[in-house]
Amino acid sequence: MSQIIDGTLYRSGSSHACAAQLVVTEHHLSIISNGTEQCSYNLTEVQLSDAIPGIATEIRLPNGDMFIPADKNWRLNKQTGSLLSHLESNWLTVFSSIILAPALIYWLIMVAMPALASKSVEWLPESIPAYMGEQSFTIIDEAFLSPSTLDDNIKNSVNSLFDKALETLELNIEDYQLLIKQSDYFGANALALPNGTVIVTDGLITQLMEFEKTQNTATFDSMLMAIILHEIGHVEAKHSLRLVAQSLSNAIVFALLLGDLETVGELMVGASSAVIQANFSRDMETEADNFALSHLGKLGYEPAAFADAMESFNEEKVDTAESIFKYLSSHPAIVERIEKAKNFNSQQ
Repeated sequence: MSQIIDGTLYRSGSSHACAAQLVVTEHHLSIISNGTEQCSYNLTEVQLSDAIPGIATEIRLPNGDMFIPADKNWRLNKQTGSLLSHLESNWLTVFSSIILAPALIYWLIMVAMPALASKSVEWLPESIPAYMGEQSFTIIDEAFLSPSTLDDNIKNSVNSLFDKALETLELNIEDYQLLIKQSDYFGANALALPNGTVIVTDGLITQLMEFEKTQNTATFDSMLMAIILHEIGHVEAKHSLRLVAQSLSNAIVFALLLGDLETVGELMVGASSAVIQANFSRDMETEADNFALSHLGKLGYEPAAFADAMESFNEEKVDTAESIFKYLSSHPAIVERIEKAKNFNSQQ
């Protein structure tokens, strides 16, 4: 008994297609087009695509031609699908995948990739943070920074304080540099780049000097060093690199899911810009705080100096509102951090 199936014949090596009929017997099949038999083969010689519901079977012939039935539900007797096709036709499997796929993506983005990113930065050559730091500074310097307008004696004093701290803490002086810059955009702030460049603004230095004069508080040197140590803590823990690595790893996950690998290349090119826009996580801020608090004592300062430095941002002055906002946007939970610094000794 034979079957006759209408469909389309696609010629090998050509874009030409024509209406045809497939004649199937127990052991053979033939292709008929325009009333003429085009070819005939044993069933064992042809290749069949997987039997997937709603998808027409593709019949590939030994000569390279392909026949596709018009009836998407037609199947050759004893035609079976792969494991994947069986899973796709099983409603329980489909429903489970709808639940599990988002859970897997969440686990990859929130757990697996951040952990991998944190580990991967330890294997990066020194040239990577050096390059990223240089590129980031070039962007920041051109867009947001200008030469400091502070008195040279003040700048020399701050630089001397920085160098002495590096020596006392036995940090490689070649790995760090301090830059004092004027910035209307950043206001009273400090930031660190992956290559060890620490930028302190005129606004921050002026704010701490004024705060020392008007409040019964720690010295200017101790407050400034508390903030600088916090930034050094970010560098030592490679927080900027970890953030960039995490962003890239998440982008790779989405690119693989969406098939858009060009996006990964674009993100890698713009990695330096990502450093500028990065907001450290709560855990990273805590880690940097702990570095500062634990090293202040080695420089002869009290941990409370960190709290006083933070308090200077809480002064209720209208003209510093923007500076406060800028600092809080990159250093969240300031009140909690002040309390922690005040009680740091009792926690040890």
